[in-house]
Amino acid sequence: MLRFIILSLTLIALINSSNIQRTTATPPAKYQNYKTYVKTACNSTTYPAMCYNSLSSYSSTIKSDPIKLCITSLNINLKSAKKASSVVSSLLKKAKSTSSPEVPILKDCLEEMKDTVDELKQATAEMKNLNGGGISKEEHLRNVKTWVSSALTDESTCTDELEEGEVNADTKKKVKKAISELSWTTSNTLALMTNYLGY
Repeated sequence: MLRFIILSLTLIALINSSNIQRTTATPPAKYQNYKTYVKTACNSTTYPAMCYNSLSSYSSTIKSDPIKLCITSLNINLKSAKKASSVVSSLLKKAKSTSSPEVPILKDCLEEMKDTVDELKQATAEMKNLNGGGISKEEHLRNVKTWVSSALTDESTCTDELEEGEVNADTKKKVKKAISELSWTTSNTLALMTNYLGY
């Protein structure tokens, strides 16, 4: 009887051990699948390496859900817009303190960046309310694309004014770097929406 009990306990221990190993082995495999999904999605964008670098760490949250993919991309996009706005704002303060002729151009650029932030906020809110607000999901998605497209236009307007106006080389370089990175992110977000949401 004692031998039977020992044998039974040993068998249970082995089964539990096997289950634990299987359980701990499953998440990494799934995680790799989620990363593959993100990589495949990013391959459809204009700047795939940048897209993957920014989204891959969120792959376990995104899983293989196109809505989560686009919301995550929008959130990253919004952070990038706030960062670009902050760069332009600090350069404007510096220009004001020296009464630089580039003040009006930087003011206009900052307004464009503020508009971009607002538009991306609107897009994010729409994405989070796909099944509400009294309109269809398709209409929400079309609105989201409109907001993101508008953001991309505002970003281009800022860089165009920099080229046309009297701005010193160092200021121009800093603003163009911040806004180029933002534009690439916005372009990727728009591509993900077009390719994965179909609107």
